Amino acid sequence: MNWQRGLFRLWIVGTALFVIAVAAVGYRDIRAEFDAARAPSILARDASFADEVYKRFYSDMPREQFDKKIAAAKPVIEPSALEAILAQLDTSRPLSQWSDDELVAYAFSKDQERLSEPFPWFTLGTWAGIASGVPLAVLVLGASLVWAFSGFAATPKQLDRSN
Repeated sequence: MNWQRGLFRLWIVGTALFVIAVAAVGYRDIRAEFDAARAPSILARDASFADEVYKRFYSDMPREQFDKKIAAAKPVIEPSALEAILAQLDTSRPLSQWSDDELVAYAFSKDQERLSEPFPWFTLGTWAGIASGVPLAVLVLGASLVWAFSGFAATPKQLDRSN
């Protein structure tokens, strides 16, 4: 019986099952991050909100330039007026007490945070590292144990050819 070959085949089957299990568990997280990375900004999705932001914070900029900036994949446009409002914003107050400028500034800043957060390739790399790292560690440990236990095997008797 060949223990090394049998254990290696067992490792291959176990690795395939483990990779499938990790893919099934991690798929939802990976898919959600890729979808979030592709999702357009709220300014590109909601024309009335874009008009409100333009009127309140970008009226000195030509509308065509503003539209080009918000159509980008990750529009990062932070005017000083918006930063000043956000610096003074007290989020502990109820929303009913917020001014229109505060509501618009807060919604815009949260949209910018959402666009800067997702990095789906890191999440994919993490799950791929788990899917390949654990089986590799098991292979190294198993190979080490097989090597160690092979030292206890009886050596074949040499044939006596002294006749």
